[in-house]
Amino acid sequence: MSKKRGLRVFSFVLIGLILLAGGAFFAQQQFMGGSEEAIASADSTGTNDTAENKSDENEEEEKEEVRVPVELAVANHIDIPSYFQSTGSLEPRRQINLVTKAAGQVTRLRFDEGDMVKKGQILLEMDRREEAIELEKAEVNVATAKRELERTQELSGKGLAADREQEETQKALDLAKHERDLAKVRLENMTLRAPFEGRITERTVELGQTLTVGQSILTLADISPLEVKLFLPEKLVTSLRVGQTVEIRPDIEPDRILDGSVYQISPVVDAATSTVKVTLQVMNKLGGARMGSFVRARITTDIHENVVAIPKRSLVPEAGANYVFIAEADSVRKVPVVVGYSDDDNIEITEGLAPGESVVKVGQGGLRHGSKIRDLAKEEEDKSESLASTDGE
Repeated sequence: MSKKRGLRVFSFVLIGLILLAGGAFFAQQQFMGGSEEAIASADSTGTNDTAENKSDENEEEEKEEVRVPVELAVANHIDIPSYFQSTGSLEPRRQINLVTKAAGQVTRLRFDEGDMVKKGQILLEMDRREEAIELEKAEVNVATAKRELERTQELSGKGLAADREQEETQKALDLAKHERDLAKVRLENMTLRAPFEGRITERTVELGQTLTVGQSILTLADISPLEVKLFLPEKLVTSLRVGQTVEIRPDIEPDRILDGSVYQISPVVDAATSTVKVTLQVMNKLGGARMGSFVRARITTDIHENVVAIPKRSLVPEAGANYVFIAEADSVRKVPVVVGYSDDDNIEITEGLAPGESVVKVGQGGLRHGSKIRDLAKEEEDKSESLASTDGE
């Protein structure tokens, strides 16, 4: 009886513990579920707020579209040439090796390499003492022969001299004069003079050196004007004329322009190359251009006058076509154009653009049709006017 009662008590205690544990578990689940709902609700609220903020920012960005800074140029009427470029080198108009006409020792040397000399200027003198003595003797012989002829003529007038004797004395005088003239030439040959104005490009003699007949002593070049020889296509040459102006730029000084002109056009066409030799003259009065310098010659073949033109850098090549961005108020429109002749800076527009229209010349890379722009030059002008107005107050 006592054992049954103990077993019953144990059963009641066990059931009570089970019920107590179940209640605690249920309470915990209710608490956890409420927390998760609160967190989910908070997350949902935060997400909605973020989305709303981003939407507001996008709307602000759309309202404030970025304006691209640009520089503009106005389409104007100018003359645009068509030209042909070729290359060559500067050559002297003429160049000679000056040689001696007599033998002797150099006693005076009056030039050096690089010197400019005038026509007739003394360049070199050799020992001329013997030649001077020979000339004096020849002068004496002429004077003697002349007196003998006068005496014979006087005797002939009196009938005291035969005609044959007079002829002999005349021949003697003529021979003496020839010998005197030859002595003068020999004396002059001991002095070397410049045959024309030019520059000494080479010297091959030294003071005190003994020279032989025909020995080379210097090279003299006529450099005013210089020449450039070009070999141009026959078709191109038909548009050239003698005297036509040519722009010539030294390769080492591309910003320097030498005055040139067409000097000669060969009448012969090279059968092998179908080219014609054209000789250009390059004025070199100050002697600044160097012989042998490599140059680029630009020859104008045609000119389009009073055409609509814009800076070349305004063009936007795209898929084999050319476009420009025309500025209208604070935006641009992209239009196709047809081009013609061009020079270093400008290009002719034959279709697609009217004179007076403004095009973007700097900043096209960031543009598309309808883009908003900022004219930097106008902003700078407005800023300057504002500062001037402030200073005036």
